[in-house]
Amino acid sequence: MSQELQSIPSGHEEVSCVSAITDQNPSYDGLLGAVEYLLDERKHLMQRLTFAERTAQEFCEQARYANSLARTAQTSIILAKDQTKSESKSKAGVPTTWIGGSWLAPSESVLAPAETAWQDGNAQKALTMVTLLFQRHDITVSEDVHMNLFTSAILRASGDLAQAGKYAEDALVIAREADSYMLASKAEFHRGLCFLKQNRFAQAQWCLVLASHLEGHQDQIEANRVFADERRRNLGPSDPGRKFDLACI
Repeated sequence: MSQELQSIPSGHEEVSCVSAITDQNPSYDGLLGAVEYLLDERKHLMQRLTFAERTAQEFCEQARYANSLARTAQTSIILAKDQTKSESKSKAGVPTTWIGGSWLAPSESVLAPAETAWQDGNAQKALTMVTLLFQRHDITVSEDVHMNLFTSAILRASGDLAQAGKYAEDALVIAREADSYMLASKAEFHRGLCFLKQNRFAQAQWCLVLASHLEGHQDQIEANRVFADERRRNLGPSDPGRKFDLACI
């Protein structure tokens, strides 16, 4: 398109030609005004065409990046399914319960007292107990991730969404550094719940899809994913809740 635009004579050249004519015949004044108007309109049209071209290129880049993300997510899910199956065998038959509607207990043994405190209705005591655990130097990667996510869940339930999101993000970083798909999936689940509470429905959907294979969480994940999708569809086209922030991947 740029070559076609270059083939069009410049507005300055055309105005110069018409000006030469009007110097010889004053009756061409009206024609000159019309030509100048048309040239100005053409200039605006060319600007809009250039903007449209750039916008189309940006959309193509975003589409290619989205496809790349989808392929990465698909690969992660396949690998995580195998790892989750092997890691969940040792937990088979252990009774579980949901605390605060978003935390599946038991998780790690070090968190058992804090989980009991929260389940008994004392969230502040549970938060204090897990805060003390962060001071230990002998915790494992799995314990570290679960401590961050447990803290995130309590803060999210209390309405402190900014800090809840931060702890979920920290957990995801630790899980990825340890190359644990199961732990990363659990972190994505809690990130999704944080985004859901913030009315960032498109972002919540993405996180919940990445966590969709997480053992013992499927019902909660699907229910929240469907809810996020319904809420997103009801938003206006310019609402922030419909937008997908690539920086949060």
